[in-house]
Order: sequence, then C-alpha cells, then structure tokens
Amino acid sequence: MHSPLNSLRSILVAGCVLLGVVNAQADHYSGGSITYECTGGNFYDVTLDLYLDCTGAALTAQSLQLSNDCGVLFTVNSLPLVLTEEVSQLCPASAGLSTCNGGTLPGIMHYRFVTTLFLSPCNDWTIAWSICCRSSTENVQGTPGMYLETTLNNAGGVCDASPIIGDNSIPFVCVNDPVLYNPGITDPDGNTMAFELISAQFAAPAPTNVTYQGGGTAIAPIPGITLDPANGQMIFTPTVTGNYVVVVEVTTYDVNGLPIGTIMRDFIFVVVNCMGDPPISTGLTNTTTGFITGSGSIEVCDGLPFCADIPFTDADVGGSVTLTSNITTLLPGATFTVTGTNPAVGQFCWTPDPAFSPVNILITATDNACPIPNVATFSVLITVVDPPPVPPDAGTNGSVVSCTGGPAINLFNSLGGSPDVGGVWTDPNGAVHNGSFTPSTDLFGLYVYRVGNGCQTAQATVNVTANGGSPGTNGTLDICATGATVALINSLGGSPQAGGSWAGPSPVVGGNYNPTNMLPGVYTYTVLGVPPCPNASATVTVNESAGPNAGGDGPLSVCSNGASVALSTGLGGAPQAGGTWAGPSPVVGGNYDPATMTPGAYVYTVTGVAPVRTQRPR
Repeated sequence: MHSPLNSLRSILVAGCVLLGVVNAQADHYSGGSITYECTGGNFYDVTLDLYLDCTGAALTAQSLQLSNDCGVLFTVNSLPLVLTEEVSQLCPASAGLSTCNGGTLPGIMHYRFVTTLFLSPCNDWTIAWSICCRSSTENVQGTPGMYLETTLNNAGGVCDASPIIGDNSIPFVCVNDPVLYNPGITDPDGNTMAFELISAQFAAPAPTNVTYQGGGTAIAPIPGITLDPANGQMIFTPTVTGNYVVVVEVTTYDVNGLPIGTIMRDFIFVVVNCMGDPPISTGLTNTTTGFITGSGSIEVCDGLPFCADIPFTDADVGGSVTLTSNITTLLPGATFTVTGTNPAVGQFCWTPDPAFSPVNILITATDNACPIPNVATFSVLITVVDPPPVPPDAGTNGSVVSCTGGPAINLFNSLGGSPDVGGVWTDPNGAVHNGSFTPSTDLFGLYVYRVGNGCQTAQATVNVTANGGSPGTNGTLDICATGATVALINSLGGSPQAGGSWAGPSPVVGGNYNPTNMLPGVYTYTVLGVPPCPNASATVTVNESAGPNAGGDGPLSVCSNGASVALSTGLGGAPQAGGTWAGPSPVVGGNYDPATMTPGAYVYTVTGVAPVRTQRPR
C-alpha cells in the first residue's frame, strides 16, 4: 500500500462537476507531466509537474480536467502547490545568477501540484491539463498551446501507480555533439513499460497535434533522434541551436500484457553552443554475474548478488566528470560507487529481488564546465529473472575470413553446432554489437556470442580475420622542404599491414619520403589481397612547406660614434624578412645604435610554419 501525501491536498469525489477558472495564458511553459499514485479505496494522489522559463510571467492557479468512458466528467480547480524549486542547469558558482534570481543566465523553475481524488472504478480514465501557449521552439510552428494527459484503467479494484519521472529538469545540450538523455522513468509497481515518441499536442478544445517544421516529425521531432523503447534512452546530435519540443509517452502493461495506462513527458531540449564537450558513455561493461542484453539493459538472477560498471569520459583537456544515481533510492540495499573523474566509472551493486523488477535506474554525468555544465543522463533497465527451463546453447566456436572493404558478414552463421537465437554479441573491446560484421568499420578480432539470462549463460566466439590485408586509412603528411626523411606508413591511419608497395609522383625507396629529392602529392600504399580478396589501397597526401631562411652568420663593424645601422646588413645570403632580434641590448626596429647599445652577438630568428622548424643563421 502506498502512503498518502500531506494534508494540504484537496479531496474530491468523482461524479461532482466542479466549475472554475481556465488556466491563465502564458508562453513560457517549457514542459510538464501528470502522474498518479493509488493510496487505497480508489483514492489517488494526482501530481502535476510544470516547468517554466523564469523570463515569463508569474505562475497562476492550475486546474485538471477528468473524464472517463463511464459517464463521469469534472474539473479540479486551484490545485495545491506543494513544491517550488529552481532546476536551472548551472554550475554551483553560477547558481545564483539565473533569471530566476534577477540575473542573466537561463533559469528554469519546477512547480509541483498535488491533489487527492476519488476515482470510481472504470476502464478508461483521462486526467488532462492544458494551457494556451507553449514556449517558442525551432521544430513547432508558432506557439500553440500545451496539452498533457495521463490515462488509467482502475476497473476491477486495481490499485496501481503510474510510472515516476526521475529527471526533473529542462536539458541544455550541445550543438554538433552527441547527446545522451534519459528522463529516468520507472514503474514503482514493477509493471512493464514501453516508450515511444509522440506528437506534442494542444487543446482546441479537443487534443490536437501540433504542426512540425525544420525537418521535425511526431516520431522524430529532432532529425536523427532515436529512442530505446525499453528504457527511454534518447541519442541524437543536434546541428542547429534553439529550443526543440519532444514528447515521450510511456505505456504500462500488467503481467498478462494488458495495458494499464499511459503518461506523457512534454519538455524542450535547449540546444546551445557549449564550453567544451559533454560526457559520453558506450554503456554497461564488466558485469560480475549479470547478463548484459544491451548497452542500457541487464538481466540478473533472483538472490544472486551482482555488480556492473558504466564508464563516462570527457574529451576536454582538464575535464572532470561527476556521477550520481538514484539506484540507492529505488532499490533497497543497492550501492553506487564512483572511481576516477575522467574517465569516471560508476559501479552499482545489488542483491536482486523480483519485488522490484523490472526497474529503470538513472545515472547522471555532469562535467566541470561553467556557467552551464554539460550533462548526460543514462538509464539502465534491470530485470530479475529465474533460471531458464532448458540450459542455453551458444553453439561452438567458429572463424571467418573477411576481405577488407568486402560485404557485411552475419556472424551467427559462422558459429558451429545449433546455437540458440536471440543472444547478444560483443566486439573485441567488449561493446555490444549487432552481430553483422562490416569490414570497413568494425574491428577485426574475437567476437563473443552469449545466450541465456542472468542466472545461466553460455557463450561461443567467432574470430574474424582479414584475408585481404589492411592498408590502413588515408592520411596526410605535412613536412618542411628542408626536413629529414620520414616513413610514409607512419602517416596512414588505422593499422596498416607491412610489406605493401608505394607509388606516387616520385619513386619511393624503402617506403620513405625525402623532401630534398622527391615531389609532394598523393602517394598510394597497396597491399596484395589473398584470393578471393582484391588488393586494397590507402593514400598519404604530402604537403611541403618552404623552410625559413635567416641568412648566414656575419660580422658587422661600426664606429662608436657612427650612425644607427640595420643589423640585417651583417647577415649573409638572402635572409627572410619579418624575424626577431635578440642580443646584449634590446633591438628596436632591427637597428643597431652604437651610441646606446652594447656590442656583441645579436641573433636573428625566423619562425617556421608548422611542421617547419625555427631557423637561425648558421
């Protein structure tokens, strides 16, 4: 039984029609959601969460509209406000400088309203909220209204809670950088959840889909965005700054696969030019006894303790990452420890209890950028399972030869025996792989296939080797025209195979480039393929830069009472202009004045353009 919330909430009995004011108009609403919790006897704590941009008007009274298919319709006005908090994405040093506090940095406020309602048994309740105008965004035409709803089926005496949302923020993300975001939604009753992207809506007065623009659609509101239907993980790379509205709908199902209800999370991504790169992660690694079924999902065995790691890195020099998680709140006895700051590795451990399965835990990674830190949120779906009825069979180890640049290979077909389908592949680095090997992009080496679940697993391997040899990938060599001889193969990317041949504008001897007697241009490296694989090639583009010329050493004789003279007249050869002088006395304008300067050795330096070295007279 879930405990009721505080006594500030109003209690209303379904069947009474309550009339009240309509929500005030505003266009600074940045997101919201409606959730519920059954407290027994058909009473429900209904929660409305709203997110407002602090540059807009003050918050006004809020109301909810409730209806069902059993003929009940009523409105709840003046919802009790139980929580007000600032959720601006700012570093600690700048927390007080947001627009919520009279500053100039972007500020967001979170408001939570809760009321207790009696909902008579019915198979289709709808709890709705609407406002006239949402915040202006890049992917929705105009500023239409915002409409939120949640639905539930409480027929037959079912007392259930909706999924809860772990991330109470409006995410600021980086333009042209990969975004990892998860709203951290989990079901406290252990019901199965299914996530999908849906159209944003407004009330006209019936719920109506907005009109998208800028390449956005209902199922892809930001071009390229993907959503994991099992845990809600979103991944995309935004290319244009601005605000983008996204709506995630979660449907819950009971043990028989029948739908219980839905919730919506309507919010905006604020895409900005960032100071540095955001934290990134490739997902779960290094589980002890669990079975990783995806980058963000793991199966664990009832009562068998397990640990799993999730690493995050920051590409910025001097960057550090702080990790937090809600796992200790959601799962009794669970622990979360962090090792390092870049990379930062979060390890969570737990003794599985099916009463808390499945559960979606949230890991939040925050870097040290300021005033707006870069944040990544990643969810892990943990499912507690029992041993499989039949021991799993991964088949026997196999091998396959791939031609560099050849077609994709289905690794499952290279296993021996009779492997079970539906297993999980990992690549030579331990990352989850789709089981289709693409020679041009995938790593050669040992691929592991695992089947079973968190209680019992079996595995087999497929060793993928390159038959055609690898010439590496194309590269560039920038060299000084007066520089030393260098090996061309060192300028290729990847892992080029030794023993190939070179061809280019000049004959290549020993695989080397000598700038004193060879022409710059494109040099091609070719390795011979073993039939049926063809030869494979990669290129190095050589760019030469003329070396700096400081002239030659020379004497300069002047009379102690003579006139000022240019120091360059004492150099030999044809020195390049624009260099700098240093000596016993400061040099002004490149001249030596015997009346004010000390005789001695004066050095002229001409700075080279990378990779050219700086040269002084010899």
